[in-house]
Amino acid sequence: DNLRPSCSSCEQMGIPCEYTKLDASAFDPASLKIMEQLSIIETLVRSMQAPSSLGEEPSSISRTQLWQSLLAPPATLGSSSSDSNRVMTGFNLNASSKAATDKILQWPIFERLLSSCQRFPFINFYGAETYTYLDDLFTQSRPLTSQSPGSFFYEPNRGTHISHEREDVEVLVDRFFERVNNKNPILSRQAAAQYCQSYYEDGPLFNLETCIVLLACALGAVAMEYSPPDTTSSPATPALLSSARLEDLQLGRCYFAAAEKRLGPAMTEVSTLAIQCLCLAGIYHMFTLRPMQASRMFHAAGSSLRILMSTNVNTPQETYQLYLKLFWACSNSERELITELPINPPSLTGPGTPDAYPLPPRIENIGRDQWSVQEEDSWYFFLSEIALRRIADQVSEVVAEHITKRLNSNECPDIQELIPVVAEFEHQVHAFREQLPNAMQFPDVPTPADTEWKQYTRGRYYRVLELMHRPFLFTALHHPNCSPVVHMLAEKALFNALKYLQHSHTSHRHHGTWLQLRNQLKETSLLLAASKVNGLTMPESWEAGVSKTLSTFDYWLQEFPSCKTYANIILTLANGP
Repeated sequence: DNLRPSCSSCEQMGIPCEYTKLDASAFDPASLKIMEQLSIIETLVRSMQAPSSLGEEPSSISRTQLWQSLLAPPATLGSSSSDSNRVMTGFNLNASSKAATDKILQWPIFERLLSSCQRFPFINFYGAETYTYLDDLFTQSRPLTSQSPGSFFYEPNRGTHISHEREDVEVLVDRFFERVNNKNPILSRQAAAQYCQSYYEDGPLFNLETCIVLLACALGAVAMEYSPPDTTSSPATPALLSSARLEDLQLGRCYFAAAEKRLGPAMTEVSTLAIQCLCLAGIYHMFTLRPMQASRMFHAAGSSLRILMSTNVNTPQETYQLYLKLFWACSNSERELITELPINPPSLTGPGTPDAYPLPPRIENIGRDQWSVQEEDSWYFFLSEIALRRIADQVSEVVAEHITKRLNSNECPDIQELIPVVAEFEHQVHAFREQLPNAMQFPDVPTPADTEWKQYTRGRYYRVLELMHRPFLFTALHHPNCSPVVHMLAEKALFNALKYLQHSHTSHRHHGTWLQLRNQLKETSLLLAASKVNGLTMPESWEAGVSKTLSTFDYWLQEFPSCKTYANIILTLANGP
C-alpha cells in the first residue's frame, strides 16, 4: 500500500521495509511531461483561454533535435548519459516481447501442463526459431476466401452498396468520429468535411481524399456504441444469428472493399494524407480481428512517416503537430501487435525527449460548438495512454530481465532485491491514476466504467499492476517453498489478473479487441497455473473469471476462429493435473 516509512504488509510480517532512494520525479521525465500537458489541456479547455505557449515551438529543444530524437535507434538497457534530463526510449521491444502471451506459455510449468497441445514453429524477426500454441499467426497470413472460416462476416451482401448520398455518409462519418477517431485523433473534422463535400459533389473518385471518406464510413459501420457491461446478467451469447451485427460487418466490408481499390497510391506516396489512409486501414483490420493485416498497414504507414519526418525538418506548427499525432497512433498500434506477433521489426522507434508529445488543436482556430466534450476527452485519453504505456515499458524491462535470468542462469537473481523496485513502480502507477483528468478517472471493479476512455485506461492499469508482480508469481509457481513475502506479492499478481478479467467487456468491438482476447488468455492461464500450486491463496471468485474468458472466446469464435485454440489452452490447463 506504499505507506511510509513502512508498508502495512512489512509491518504485519515484522520485516524491515525499505523503499528505493530513486526519486519518482526523476525516474521518468517524459511521463511527467505528458501529465503536465494533460493538466495544461484541461485548464485550457475549461477556461477557454489560448495561451501563446500552445502555438509556440518547444522551448527546451530545437525542431531538428526533436526530429532526431524521434527517429533515433532505440536506447538499450544499461546505456548511460551524462545528461540527467535525457529521456531513454520508452519502448524496449525485446523486453516487451518477453512479457507476451507466447513467452508466458513457454514457462517451465506451462511446458509441462500443455505438453499435449500442438505447437506451431516459426522464426521471429530476431532470426530465432520459436513456437506458439496459438494458430492465428498462421491462419491470419492466408488470404481470406469465401471458404475461409468466418468469411461470411466479411463478404459484402449483394444488396449492400456504398452510398453517395449525404445523409447516409454523414451518419457513418459521425459515428467514426464518435467511436473511432476519439481514441486516435489523427483526422480533423474540418479536413474530413472538405473530403466529404468533394465526395458529395463528384462521387467516389480514385484518389486518397475519397479513400479517407470510404475508410471513415467503413469504420463508422463496424464500430459499436459503447455501453457498460451488465455485471449482474449472464455473459453474452454468441451472436452468429444477429442480423444487426452481420449487416454492420457487411456494410463496413463493402466500404472497405471500395477503399482498398484506392489504397495503392498510399503505399507509394509519401504524404500525411497517404499515411492517414494506411493508418485508418490498419485500425479497420483491428476492429475486424485481422491483426496480421493491421500490422502490415501500420508498418507501411510508419515507414512513410519516417521518410516524411526525415526530409521535412522545418515544418509549420500545424503540420508538426499532425506528424506527432500520426507518429504515436502508428507506433503504439504497431508495437502492441509486434509484441504479440514478433514477425517484423517496428518501422518507428520511441522518442528520446519529453517534448515529443502532441498538443490539442489551437483553440482560437475552432469554435466552441466544434470543441465538443467528447473531443476534449479524446485528447486526455490519447496522452494518458502514452503515459501509462511508458510506465508499462519500464516495468517490462525490469520484469523481463529478472525472469530471463531465472530461466537461463544457474545463479538465480535474488527476488528480495526486486521488492523495493516494484514498490516504487506501484507508487508511480497509483500516482498516475490520481493525476488523471476527471474524464479519465475510473472506478474499481465491479463498478462498470461508463465511458470507453475509462474502460481502456482501467484495463491497462490492472495489467501493469499484474505485470510488475509477475516475477514473484513466476518464483512462487516454480519454487513453492519461497518466502511468505514472495507468496504475498505473487498473490497480488493473481488479484490484479482477476481484476482485469472482471473488467473486460465480453461483446464490445473496438480497436483492441484482439489484444484483449490475448490478454484474457494470458491472465487466465496464470490463474489456472497458480491453482495447481500449493501455498498460493487464490483470489475469491477466480473461477468466474475463467468462465468469463471462455464465454468471451465463444462470443468471438465465429468471426475469429483462432479463439478455438485460445479456448483449448484454457481447457487443457483447467483439466490438467
